[in-house]
Amino acid sequence: MPLLLLTSLLYRFKHAGAAIVLAIIAAPALPVAAAPAAPQLVDQTGHVFSFQSLAGTPLIVTFVAAHCTDACPLVNAQFAQAARQFALERRHVRLLTVTLDPQNDPPRVMRALARTFGADPRTWIVAGGSVSEVHRVMRMFGVVARQGRKGYADVHTTFVYFVDARGSLRKTMLASSDLGAQVVAEVRAQWRELAQ
Repeated sequence: MPLLLLTSLLYRFKHAGAAIVLAIIAAPALPVAAAPAAPQLVDQTGHVFSFQSLAGTPLIVTFVAAHCTDACPLVNAQFAQAARQFALERRHVRLLTVTLDPQNDPPRVMRALARTFGADPRTWIVAGGSVSEVHRVMRMFGVVARQGRKGYADVHTTFVYFVDARGSLRKTMLASSDLGAQVVAEVRAQWRELAQ
């Protein structure tokens, strides 16, 4: 069984007047799909699922807040771009966007978010769930979120996680303005490892 190596360093800086918290995470080798009593999430179609049910396909995961007006809409747009490119390439990859603000983003809000960005649930799952289950998933990935001034979790880490077909976390990438192209390039470069 792989050893979990998780190191978290928090950095605070100002961005557009808001304090942003970044967590730098050393690549953990924890099999995501092997978490005990895996948390249950709800996708945009109302289907309940766990990470174990997603095993067998490479998975690219990110966390957003539906009410965020800073990085999250950009991440969603970049995921939409990556989803279109994977469809063109007929590459069997699944994208997963999970709320990091379950108090304010119930499944109906995540369903609306999925519609806004054209997320096809066969290839791009947009998920919410109960507060406790979403927080368990966030802890699995080391996601940090804090409430901002308006009561939403809009102060948070912004990473993308590459999980291989066996359910092991292979890479963590900081989101950027060129995220869509970077995700596609990383999947192409790591395809053998991700698809095994």
